[in-house]
Amino acid sequence: MITILEYLTFFVLLLTALVLAIKEMSVALDEVDIERFTLWTGVASVIAGLPIMLW
Repeated sequence: MITILEYLTFFVLLLTALVLAIKEMSVALDEVDIERFTLWTGVASVIAGLPIMLW
């Protein structure tokens, strides 16, 4: 059975990954790199949707 600590660890890891993906999106926008921005937008979308898909 999964404990509350494991859930908390999982969601903190997801939140960290989401923040890093958003930071990469910002860097890509600063460099006017549309392909990289699109890639990181997709990654951030998947990360944001994971809790709903895994529920």
